[in-house]
Amino acid sequence: MEKSESKIYLVIKDYQSPYPSPILFRQGEQVTIGKEFTDDPDWQDWLWCTGKHNNSAWTPKQYITTTGDISRMNRDYNAMELSLQPGEILTVTEILNGFALAEKENGLKGWAPLKNITPYSVR
Repeated sequence: MEKSESKIYLVIKDYQSPYPSPILFRQGEQVTIGKEFTDDPDWQDWLWCTGKHNNSAWTPKQYITTTGDISRMNRDYNAMELSLQPGEILTVTEILNGFALAEKENGLKGWAPLKNITPYSVR
């Protein structure tokens, strides 16, 4: 999905965010890359990164550029994951690595697992 497109999704399965306090990384910020996420085959290309303030979060591999031994964020990143309840409606602006970057009807923005949502059309 192109980042500029927005699509409506319906939450079909509840999800409790394991990370209630979001971590922010800024474009250009240097990060140290740790392990790659391997616990779920649907969630590929997530790297455990630590920033300059010892803040750590799972980060999409595509948001990182590495030159030599230096890795930097190539765009801003907010690691906020949304807790979801069936029946909620989300506006999705980006799909990446098994997650959707979404906004709830109350304005809360974050990542939602694709396996917990489905495309929705109002008829």
